[in-house]
Amino acid sequence: MYKVVQGERNTLICLVNNFYPPPVKVMWTKNNVEVKEGVTLSRYYPNSDFTFHQISTLSFIPEDGDLYTCSVEHKGLSQPQTKIWEPEFQTESDVAETAFCGIGLTLGLLGVGVGTFFLIKGNNCQ
Repeated sequence: MYKVVQGERNTLICLVNNFYPPPVKVMWTKNNVEVKEGVTLSRYYPNSDFTFHQISTLSFIPEDGDLYTCSVEHKGLSQPQTKIWEPEFQTESDVAETAFCGIGLTLGLLGVGVGTFFLIKGNNCQ
């Protein structure tokens, strides 16, 4: 799952694949309310096995607590298939963990370099 920055425009992609025959119905929701603004729907594209695929996107600006879904209806399905996406925002603790990891890696590499230097210097003195 990708982390997003709050307040920036993002795009969700819903790929509907391996269906026959057309049509399918794709519906986006935000917090259980249907969304129509920012939604695109491609044409039907054929697959090599004579089924089809279609792509729908949702352009949005995520906010904390939002829940997005992409639901697909087709006569071959007994009930709609739904995928859920909840934004994960980068927090200050994530930044601190990344900085701590970077500092640890730098110190570890520095230790390997210093150890190698003294090992070579010790072998040359004998």
